[in-house]
Parts: sequence; C-alpha cells; structure tokens
Amino acid sequence: MTNRYAVIGGVAAGMSAASRIRKVDPDSEIVVFEKGAYISYSACSMPYYIANPETQLENLIVLSVENARNKRRIDVRTGHLVTRILPAQRKIEFAKLPSGLEGSYTYDRLVIATGATPYVPPIPGADRPNVVVLRTLDDGRRIKEMVESGTIRKAAILGAGYVGLEMCESLRKCGVEVTLISARSTPMFGWNEKIVATVIKTLGENGVNLIVNGKVERITEKGVRLTDRLVEADLVLLAKGIRPNGKLAEEAGIRLGVAGAIAVDQRMETSIAGIFAAGDCAESYHRISNKKIYVPLGTVANKHGRVAGLNCARQSARFPGAISSAEFKLFEMEVARTGMTLHEALENGFEAEEIVITASSAAHGYPESVPIQVEMVGDKQSGRLLGAQMIGAAGVAERINIIAVAIFNGNTVDEFSMFDLAYAPPFSPVWDPVLVAANVLKGKLGRI
Repeated sequence: MTNRYAVIGGVAAGMSAASRIRKVDPDSEIVVFEKGAYISYSACSMPYYIANPETQLENLIVLSVENARNKRRIDVRTGHLVTRILPAQRKIEFAKLPSGLEGSYTYDRLVIATGATPYVPPIPGADRPNVVVLRTLDDGRRIKEMVESGTIRKAAILGAGYVGLEMCESLRKCGVEVTLISARSTPMFGWNEKIVATVIKTLGENGVNLIVNGKVERITEKGVRLTDRLVEADLVLLAKGIRPNGKLAEEAGIRLGVAGAIAVDQRMETSIAGIFAAGDCAESYHRISNKKIYVPLGTVANKHGRVAGLNCARQSARFPGAISSAEFKLFEMEVARTGMTLHEALENGFEAEEIVITASSAAHGYPESVPIQVEMVGDKQSGRLLGAQMIGAAGVAERINIIAVAIFNGNTVDEFSMFDLAYAPPFSPVWDPVLVAANVLKGKLGRI
C-alpha cells in the first residue's frame, strides 16, 4: 500500500523533509502545499540581490517547482493555503489562491513547515505603502523595484539585528542615505561591547546614521517620527524580527513551546504522534544548555527538515542540537558568533568568564594581514568552551566554524587551545587568533 505524506510549506525545511522522504520511501505519494509561488529559495541572499543590478530573482531559487515535480517526483502545489489540520481524520483542508476554492487531502503522516512571519509592531502608519519587510522573494522584488525606480533617496531601518545590518550595506550600495534606528541602547544587543563598538565604527565609516534608544511614535509620508526628531525617509524597512507561524498547529490541538513555536522532541515529532514540525515554526534543542530554544536560521531549518522527513518515513534520526552559529557581512567586515554569549552562559548557570583579544589574520610582515577581534567564553568550573564572537576584514567566516566544531563536540578550552590547525603565512600566524584567544581565556579560568 502506498504511503501518503503531506508537507505544509515548501521552503527550506519543507522541501528538505519532502526530499528525504522521497529518498527513503521511493514509491510513496508526497504532496507539498505552499501558499506562495516559489519553493526552496535563498532568503539570506536577498540583500545582495537588491544591491546588485545584474542579479535576477530566479538566481535565488535553489530548486524550481518544475524540477521538484519532474526530477524528485514530489507533487508541489503552489498557491495552496492550508487552513485546517484535522489530526483525528488525518486530513488537511486548504484553499487555492487566489480563487479561494476549497479542497482537502488525506494523509498518513504529516510535516508542518509553516515558517515564520515578520513582526510588524503596532506603530501608527506601519501599513503605509512606503513601509516594507524582507522575508519572501516577493518582498525582495518589491524593494529592488522601489530602489531601482529612482524615487528612494533616504531609507530608515527599524531594527538592528542581522537583517537590518545587512540591509544597511545593501541600500548604501544603491546610493541610498540610510538611518538605522535601534530601540535598544546598542545594535546587536547582547553581543560583546567591544565587538559592537567595531560594528558601530564600521557603520559610521560607511555613511550609516545610527540612532540608539529610538522610540518610534508613528510613520508618516515624510518618514519616521521619533519622540525627539523626524527621520526623513522615502522607504521604511521593518526589521524587528520574526514570529513563528504556530497558529495552524495550535488550532489542531498541537502543543506550542518556546517563543510560540511548535513544541517538538529531538525526532522533530510534535505532541501528536505522526505529525512532525520543522524550520522556523518549530523550537530547537540547545546542545550546550540542554534546553529548548528558538533558532530561526536557514542552517537549522534544513537540518530540522532532514530529521523530520526521515522520521516521518519511519526511519530513525535525531536532531543533535543547535548552538546559534551565525555570520554576516557588514561592508568590509565579516561578523560571526557561535555558542553562548556571556550573558546567556551566566543565565544558564555556568561560572562563565569572557575575554576579548585582537590578533593578526596572517603572519607577521605579511602585507595583507588585518586585525581580527576574538571574544571567547568559557566555564570556570568545567573548563568547557561555551561561545565566541569575531569581527574582522578577513578570515572570520572560516575561523568561527573551527570554534563551532569544538563547542558542538563539547571540547574544553584546554583542548581547543592545542588544536592542530594548519598554518601558512598568508592565512595565519603560527598561533592562530582563535588559539591565542583560547590561551588567554585559559589564564582567566585559572587553567594555565
């Protein structure tokens, strides 16, 4: 008898799940219901797509609907909005867009990958036509068309997280005057203050106006009205984070967990047997704290989807946990983090210590060497390496992954400080910056 699988959502987690099901259950029927027009695209590439006139929207699509249908034999139904899950009947109900024509599908097993929605704060004027978010390909296309129309001279970005900072560079490259407004006392709130100071310096050197502790009263046709000033803007980007789309699951009686995300175990199975959840709609397991967390990152979503798909097809797989590894480009700088911040470590009961060092990316005398700042966190009691942050003009993006591997595998600072890393003058000093940081941290932990 042919197994029937339904997947709600066709981007990272959903298509990863569907593809994995097809691999292990080749004769099954797999239907993916996606409300949008596209599947499996690189949302993280949109700031670079907006800034580059040569890049087309299609360049961001990793897997087309046609290839999913013809090569992977997955029945992808775009323009299908799932409106209800009926677990007792193993059935979902949907509406075809834009007609609203209703239908249903009976499944044996189900994966929910409904993603997340940009948070739109309750600010008067947030629904104005000059206010945008950046989440889907259609959002990216809209912003690019607005910028290329020549009518956008000034932009205000509300929110100083990853998306807000990346869009600073994107819009500046388009010749737009940018003001970044943070509601908090600093951008990248929670990061080490020395790393953040370099971020602020980089923004200023590239012509970005930064406003901290900005209290927004309303958005008007002229721009953003703060309590103490008007920030003129033809375009206002809301980059205030996202919220998991858990409502559909909750209405079906599925339990929600951290941050309103769908509660899952390490098999990505929900509180109802045979129903799995993955991606930005689902919570994660933190490998260091052993607690549930919400980590809406593309890397995590793809792994979620793979695990959910395998277990949905009655295989055996476990999500081993996330450690919040992330990196982004800010003008000439590479910025990255992995593991816990000092605050997170202390909050989770560790006797944590933190150091920050500056070291060269290449050997002494090598002409292209640049300084790299490395922040590192360790536990005084166990000696365990807990987290790191880095910023520099080169060599950061690959180095953060060395630390991520050590944290993921539970290495101590002692062990990490003696990692046998490759060396050549163009790429690193004999003592790589990450090893220098580990040795300094060893001293602070009392483990010289």
